[in-house]
Amino acid sequence: MPDSRSVYKARVDAVIMHMHDHLQDKMVLNDLARNAGFSAFHFHRLFSALIGETPQHFLNRIRLERAANMLAKYSGYSITQIALNCGFSSSSAFARSFKNHFGMSANAYRKAESRPALPDVYRDKLFLHDVNQINVEIRKVPTWNLIYVSILKGYKIELICRGWNQLFKWATAHELVFKDTRVLGISYDDPLITPSDKCRYFACLSVPNEIHPQPPIGYMQLAGSKCATVRVTCTLDEIQGIYMYLYRDWLLDSGFQPADLPPYEIYLSTPETNPEGKYEMEIYIPIVPL
Repeated sequence: MPDSRSVYKARVDAVIMHMHDHLQDKMVLNDLARNAGFSAFHFHRLFSALIGETPQHFLNRIRLERAANMLAKYSGYSITQIALNCGFSSSSAFARSFKNHFGMSANAYRKAESRPALPDVYRDKLFLHDVNQINVEIRKVPTWNLIYVSILKGYKIELICRGWNQLFKWATAHELVFKDTRVLGISYDDPLITPSDKCRYFACLSVPNEIHPQPPIGYMQLAGSKCATVRVTCTLDEIQGIYMYLYRDWLLDSGFQPADLPPYEIYLSTPETNPEGKYEMEIYIPIVPL
């Protein structure tokens, strides 16, 4: 029987997933509360207590951060298209909100070589010294059935490891770890845009079919797509530079742009099991034609 804290977190997780998947749609507090199974009054208080932001502030922030991602990486989209895609009622409403949040206009943000609020911790991790290690392949990837544990307080290695331990313990106890099980990490936020303590990471294991686990374990489907993939062996500090190369260099000449799906990693080995003491992984970036 799951404890009540896990149930509360699972319900808030469900609302966050709903927000993420429907950013372009109109959302009101009563609908979000209903999705979580709480009254609007209690939902507002519970969400704010667990996440540290009101539901409306959280929704506005992830809409603006999605827009910033698209401005930086979706060169084929106009600013108006991005505004509507991210749930803003008009380009003027988007322009006001974007400037208030980022301190510059959307057009200036798109053209800027360096953007505001770049965390110091990432400044030295943005560039690869040897791009020859990057060999990008285009693959058609099927839909994934995934069980997961969410980490909503940033890409902190100690929190992520705790989530993985929790997930593997549960999956092993329920005999869901097989030879062909894939170990996926989904990073929903770009740490160059989203505050480091608010980035969302999902530790996931593939399962053969849809299942209905109890909190704190969740289930989701990650839609199949065409992906740019690269297999790398790297340290933790090098991962951000690989993503930067893929988004800022490779994509520009590829004829593709990112699809409206999060990038993810499939881990083949970790520093504990890898002879070089590094991560061996495949990085997947869902793409569509430019």
